[in-house]
This record gives sequence, C-alpha cells and structure tokens, in this order.
Amino acid sequence: MDSHPFFEYVEYDRGYRLRIGRLSINQSTLLLTAAMLIGIGGGYGAVAFRRLIDLETWLALGGLAGWSKGLLGPVGILVPLVLGGALVTLLIRRFAPEAHGEGVPEVMAAVALHEGRIPARVIAVKTLASATTLGFGGSGGREGPIIQIGAAIGSLAGQLAHAPAPIVRTLVACGAAAGVSATFNAPIGGVFFASEVILGEFAPRSFATIVVASVVAAIIGRAYLGDRPSFDAAGFHLVSVHELWLYALLGVVCAVWAAGFVKLLYAAEDRFEHWRIHPIVRTAAGFGMVGLLGIWYPQLFGVGYDYVQQVLYEHVPIVHATVLAVLKPLATAITLGSGGSGGAFSPALYTGAMVGDAFGVLVHQMFPAWTGPAAAYGLVAMAAFFGAASEAPITAITIVFELSTDYTIILPLMISTVIATVLGRRFIGSTIYQLKFDREGIDWQRVRHPSLFAGITISRIARASRIVATPGDPAKTMAQRCAEAGELALPIIENGRYVGIVTAGDLVRAALGDETRRVDEIMRTDRPTLSPNDALVRAMALMADPSVTTLAVVEPSTGALAGVVNRGDLLAMQSALLGASTSSP
Repeated sequence: MDSHPFFEYVEYDRGYRLRIGRLSINQSTLLLTAAMLIGIGGGYGAVAFRRLIDLETWLALGGLAGWSKGLLGPVGILVPLVLGGALVTLLIRRFAPEAHGEGVPEVMAAVALHEGRIPARVIAVKTLASATTLGFGGSGGREGPIIQIGAAIGSLAGQLAHAPAPIVRTLVACGAAAGVSATFNAPIGGVFFASEVILGEFAPRSFATIVVASVVAAIIGRAYLGDRPSFDAAGFHLVSVHELWLYALLGVVCAVWAAGFVKLLYAAEDRFEHWRIHPIVRTAAGFGMVGLLGIWYPQLFGVGYDYVQQVLYEHVPIVHATVLAVLKPLATAITLGSGGSGGAFSPALYTGAMVGDAFGVLVHQMFPAWTGPAAAYGLVAMAAFFGAASEAPITAITIVFELSTDYTIILPLMISTVIATVLGRRFIGSTIYQLKFDREGIDWQRVRHPSLFAGITISRIARASRIVATPGDPAKTMAQRCAEAGELALPIIENGRYVGIVTAGDLVRAALGDETRRVDEIMRTDRPTLSPNDALVRAMALMADPSVTTLAVVEPSTGALAGVVNRGDLLAMQSALLGASTSSP
C-alpha cells in the first residue's frame, strides 16, 4: 500500500486501486484517464515546440543572420550559430543539467533507473534549449527533445498523483508516444516507439494506455500541423521481384553507414569533453564549426526535413546527396558532442534518405528496366538506417510507412530494415541509445530486467558520510582524516551544495607530491551521482566500473548532500536481500 494525505494506492491482483476519500478508481480507469490528459499535454507540447523552432529560425537565420551577413559577408552566418551555442549551454547549466543530451537515453534511464521520475523543470528547459539549438542552426533532430518533453509531462502527472513506480513508468511511455505521434503524424509509430524503445516490452496493459495517449496527441497534431504525412512519398512501387536483392544490399549499406554515424557521435562527444575550456565557449565553438560547414551546405542547418522532401521528389544530384550523407552525421556529431540539445532521430532519417537516394541513382543507371526511382530507395533507407542505429525495426518500419502512407513499398521496407537491424547490432555492438549506458559501465540488459533488486531505492542504503571536505581544505590533512574515518572517498561541499568527490588514493598521492595542494585541485566533478529515489540497480551498474568506489547521494531539487554509498554498503544490502530470498518459503 502507498499512502499519502490525499491519495492511497492499494495493490491487488490486477494492479493498483486509487482511493480518494470514499472514491475508488481501478488501475485501468486511472491509466486511461491519465493517458488522455498526457496525450493532450504531449500533443500541445509538440505543437508549441515546433512553433518555437520556427520562430527562433526566423529570428536567428532570418533576421540576425541577414544583418550579420550584410556586415561580414558569408562568414556572418557564424554569428547566430555561435550565439545559439552559448545560449543553449547557459540555459542547461543554469536551470536543468538533465536537459543535456539527445533525450531518448535520458527517458530510458528514468524508466529503468529512477522509477520514471523526471524533474518537471526539464519540460521548459528542454523546450527552450532544443528550440534554440535547431532554430539557431545547430544540426539535430526535434524528435528526441519532443520525446523527452512528452515523457516529462507523463512523469509529472504521475508524480502529482503520487502514483507507484509501475504507473509512473507507464505514464512516461505515454508521454513519449504522444510526442512522436504529434510531431510525425504517426500514432502507430508512436505506440511502437514507446513500447519497443522506452519500455522494452509489449505488455498488454500498458500497450492499451499508450495507444490512447498516442491517438489523442495525433488528433491535436493534425488539428494544428495539418492532416498530411510528414513527407509526400506516394506512388512508389516494386518494379520487379529482382529488385528485392538490391533492397537487401541497401540494408547492408545502411548498416555500415549507420555504424559510422553512431561511432562518430560518441567520438565527437569524447573529443569535446577532453577540450579543457569553459563549456559555454566549447559549445559556441562547436556551433561555429557547424556554421563553417553551412557556408557551403546550408542544408545541414536545423532538422533538414525540407531537403529530405526534395530527395523524395528526385531533385537531388547524386554527388550532392553523397556529400550530405557524409556531412550531416559530422554536423550532428559536432552539435551534440559540443553540448547542443537535440535528437539523433531526424539526422538518422536525413542521412538514410541521402544514402538511399545516391544508392538508388546508381542501381537505376545500371538496371533501368527493372528498378524503381531513386527516391524509393531513399524512403526505404530512412527506415533501414534508423533500424540499424536503434535496433528498433518495428518502430522504423511503422513510422516510415506512416510518413509515406504508401503500402506498395512495404516489402522492400521490411527486407531492407530487418537486414540493416541485424547487421547494425553486429557492427555497432549496441544501439545508439544503449551505447550511452555501455560507456558508463552500466549493464543495460541487467538494468532492464533487474529481478531480485527491483523496487529497492538508494534511500534504503544511503548513509551519512563520516567526513566531508570543502574545496579549500589541504589535501594532506584530509588524507589523514579520511584514513582515520575509514572512508574510500570524500564528498566535497560548498555553500551547502555537493560540488564533487575526491578519492582517498588521490588525496594520498597529492599529499606526497606537494603538501600545499588543496582538495579543489584534485577533486572530480564528472563522477555520476545518485538521488534518494534512484533504484539500487543504478548504483550496482555504476560500481561495475572498478574506479568507482563511492557515490554521493544528492537531493535533485536542492543539490544538498543526502549521504553516500560505497561498495561495502552495496554488498551488505545484497547479502541481506539474498539471505531473505533464500530463507523465505
């Protein structure tokens, strides 16, 4: 039973029942009602986000860029790019660090590791930061941010109702589906994305709820954004059965290209993280690099769906399509790696369209009698490319089918996407979303299916640190006190807020090398932290990294230190859980 002064959730064989005074609501009714509200919120959120992108594009690439190019010539385009990069990082660092990044991995982590809890401030900050990234010319996608915005709306609804974690997770998936549905005009694709990528399962109970949110959001999206598919691609068909072999080959090409795209994204992130300059300057410089590319290829700016439509109309020369298939991943990697806020979903579709169009031109020149137009290959490659990068073939096939509303292309679409997905996993070793967790030492499959440790939160094992440090403390003194207290690492506090951590080993080495060194010279600010509501499995996953011995537990709302967790604390809890499991009848 989960109690609150106004809400009381009672668990029974079919889920939960909400009691408000004498009123009793079963889980199905509660979820369907909440799904409709989240669908409305996600739908209007997607519409508002797209309108804001249009407004900022008009202001930055229209007014500001026109003025700066009048003064500086072609290089004047760098002015809005550099300014946009600085504004994005300022927004994120000042108001919501959770809004940094692509969006989808953060939602997946919230569902699997944080009981579906996403801070409400992410809604506003992610909207502004991503709209600024795309509106001022950064290369990225709008779907990732919209998914995170919709998911945050769903999470907020669950938190306001003080719902149990399973219900909150379902509502987060509803919000993600609503975002995809409204922006793409793809209600079926939204449902499959939320189930296949966000939840990782097709559970009947959550599936029905997600459908409701997706449909409601699609209705709102169509009312404000139009009742047409995102791309006009009707009229494609399979000319000959022999053409299926070419579509199979296209799947191989997309898998190879997608692997390069994913690896480039994370390589750029690593390179920028090692660039020791202020984050605002770093992002501004990264956006400036994109601006330099855009002087010759302005099609790289923003989302780029207008140019994808030209591909589907067969208006793109093969050399131009090939160049953009190389430069779009590069521009996106620079934008996101330097600190921009945007998605990788749209760039994957964009790059796939260019790869497919170039491939289609080649095969049509070689076999004109039994091949379709190059644009048909561009459409199929959009799904194949995204499927290879995300390992979500059902979502990829469904969304691209809904984008085109053309059933005659379904066989090539399925063959190419399945082949690309299978090979993509082999070439990448993970997915574009899961690779983020792999790089942090998190075993995503174990996190997704935690079994025994499900439902255990960090608040149950966090303890007060026996000793804390401040940035100005001498390293030698703190090394001695750390050894006396028996701690492996010390959290560092400044003005009542957690600012970093320093290990006992670093303190000893610093003291031996120079007795005058201070804690702030050796402290680590890049180590992950926990919140009291995080799942136990998150701490277990992070400590899979041998260098992580102690994690600080920080209150998300205030930044205050709530405690620490080290390996010994984890082992004690695991022993207790295993002992209880083996002793139970």
